Amino acid sequence: MKKTRILLLYILLLASFQMLLWAQASEESAMAAEKAALADSINVAVMDSLIYVADSLAYNHVDERIYLWHNSSVFYEDSQISADSMYIDLKKEQAFTYGPTTMKDGDQILLGRDVAYDVRSQTGYMWDGLSRIEKSYYGGAEVRKVGTKVYDVDSGRFTTCDLADPDFWFTAGKLRIYQGDKLVGKPVVAWVNNLPVFYFPFLVVPIRRGRHPGFLIPEPGYNNVDGKFLREIAWYYPYKDYADFILSMDLMEKTGWKAKLNTTYTKRYLYDGFLRAAYQKQRRATTTSYDWSLRARHHHDLGERAAFDADLDFISNKRIWESSGSLDENLAERLSSSMSYRQPLLGSYLNVGATYTQDLVNDQVAISLPSAGFSMPSRPVYELFGFKGRTPPAWFANLSYSYSVRLDHTGQINDENKSWRDYFWSNRSDSTQVYSEHHAGIRHNLGLNYSLKPLSWLNTNHSFSYGEAWFDRDRDDKKWVRGNDYSFNTSANFNLYGIRNFSRGKITSIRHIVTPSASLGYRPDFEENRRFYSFGGIAVAQNKASLPLSLGLEQKWQLKYKSGGEEKRINDIFGFSSRASADLKSKEKKFQHLAHSLAFRPGDVKLGSIKIPGTKTVLRNVGLTYDAQMSFNHNPYEITWQSLALKNQYFTHKIMITGSAAYKTWFTRPKNRMFSQMDDSRDDSFDSRDSSGEGWKLSLSQDISASKNLFKPENSNLHFDASLKVSKNWQMTYSNYYDLKKSKQLSQSISLSRDLHCWKLELSYSRRNEFWEYRLVLFNMALPDALRFQTRDSKRY
Repeated sequence: MKKTRILLLYILLLASFQMLLWAQASEESAMAAEKAALADSINVAVMDSLIYVADSLAYNHVDERIYLWHNSSVFYEDSQISADSMYIDLKKEQAFTYGPTTMKDGDQILLGRDVAYDVRSQTGYMWDGLSRIEKSYYGGAEVRKVGTKVYDVDSGRFTTCDLADPDFWFTAGKLRIYQGDKLVGKPVVAWVNNLPVFYFPFLVVPIRRGRHPGFLIPEPGYNNVDGKFLREIAWYYPYKDYADFILSMDLMEKTGWKAKLNTTYTKRYLYDGFLRAAYQKQRRATTTSYDWSLRARHHHDLGERAAFDADLDFISNKRIWESSGSLDENLAERLSSSMSYRQPLLGSYLNVGATYTQDLVNDQVAISLPSAGFSMPSRPVYELFGFKGRTPPAWFANLSYSYSVRLDHTGQINDENKSWRDYFWSNRSDSTQVYSEHHAGIRHNLGLNYSLKPLSWLNTNHSFSYGEAWFDRDRDDKKWVRGNDYSFNTSANFNLYGIRNFSRGKITSIRHIVTPSASLGYRPDFEENRRFYSFGGIAVAQNKASLPLSLGLEQKWQLKYKSGGEEKRINDIFGFSSRASADLKSKEKKFQHLAHSLAFRPGDVKLGSIKIPGTKTVLRNVGLTYDAQMSFNHNPYEITWQSLALKNQYFTHKIMITGSAAYKTWFTRPKNRMFSQMDDSRDDSFDSRDSSGEGWKLSLSQDISASKNLFKPENSNLHFDASLKVSKNWQMTYSNYYDLKKSKQLSQSISLSRDLHCWKLELSYSRRNEFWEYRLVLFNMALPDALRFQTRDSKRY
């Protein structure tokens, strides 16, 4: 009976000590070898799964006490308690240790001295306690367990720095720890390199793992428009594993307030989406306005490959985006919302949907409600005659057909005072303006296609297309009218190959590919169709009779070369294509514009390692990439011996240099190894990131456009991007967009980040046209959400 009582008391003691630690470890402790080593030289007592060892061990039967002297340890499963000496009072159900004490539960360790614990009340204390929690360390002069999961620490100290001599820490006269939840201290002083830098009357640091409800850190700041502000006063709430909710508010001293609701949700294989809603009160010099915005997206898989999608984007007025740092929101001129349903049908999909487009500049609305479409993929005609799963040996084996249908109802609303009827069906106008206009119709398309290869090297294709559209009315206001169109087309192409091999030099082979092509079509006269409206995807051809001819010539060059004893290949290092079009039924000038395009893509050139002159710095793995494209056209009837009459010229090219550099750490710093004797992790006693290769990139591109002379362009823009790791701890990115023609900078952004070992500092600045913004963020890398300080400002001139 006493043996069982002792075992139960030890189990209670160890379980209570485990509650002083911060988590239940998941990995098993490998202590078998350690126990075997102890058993060679000291007394060992084993009671079922409970093991306690010491240099000397005694049991007082009268007082019901167990004594362990010198190098005493108790093991239970993957838990361990070690101290110089300890004893357990079975009557009072109390336990005491003397001298340095170490407690371990899995990979969690608590260090201190002179532990006292009462099993009945589950309270106790430890002197000079020190432990690790999550990715941080805490300790104090005295650690007391005052509740089931509540601990008090006198003269507490907390840090996330893993160095033996920490860069920073927080001290608190009184520190209360809520196990698995948070740390609360008062008063709190922040220290950096033994220098007090900030004072907090109290400080709360969340340490709970995973997603849990709570307040987020707000963003204070000041600017000349809003005055003092406090943004993102937010409360976060997770709903199971499916959704996150953030309810927040911005308070501005001069301009009012803004309330926001953000949520993101997902359920694997079923649905996902988000919702962003905002409502604001904005005060101006003489007016006060109330505005709202709503943005949402939802995707829902309905099974059997069916799906529903919704994208919503609405605002009451663009004023609500005036303080936004989003470039898309600042430059937005229109918003689009849509809903769609997709259902498999006959090997393809039936698509049904609706769209709503809001013109923010002209205060106009365009809708499509509803729209539906079905497109049957091209199928062989022989399937209609019972040939299933095999190709018949007949002339119609390569004959295929296709069919598509589209239904659409569209509306254009130009009236500032819109009514609900305007959104569904209302045609209103006067002599000066069309206020609301709606159309409805349906169009069918039937196509036949025949592919033929009369010669082994010649590809030909022949097609016929017929379309018919039904309209709710025509321009003469006749109801439910019908129109059609049809066309023929034939085309041919083939490839010519030329190869030149070289026995000397780095280039071993060049291949030249020439692809001539030609197509001829026929479009009858459909001028009588001009009485029909064109809207959405509903329209019929309204052109005069034409016989369009298109001629094309595409050329590509490929090469192989030797590099480092290996043969490498560059596909399409140079390309040149030309295309001419003509209307053979035209009575005057049959040929239209000739169009040409050139491309030069030499690929990546490896330059190896380059040493910067005058320094010991070596840039490694340096690579150079360049590509250029040019396009232009001209009228064949304007070409003379003196001029090619080039028009619509466009040229763009880009050069990019990449590589890596090593950064040296000259002064290594030892890490905190107080837990190393009982820690199974690898030994990384020094912060010794001695040498590491970090990538960098420089990119410069230019685009030029001109109507006649490329050397006298109408537009010329220069883009520069850089990403550099200036040193081991400094990272910089820079971007610039410059108008060379107007000598004006269109946009510029720069960001700097500094690795402060335990912390990271990020500073960014951007400017585009009359808008600029900066942001400053300092956060702890171990607890980025709990220890974060940030501010920003923006202004529009």
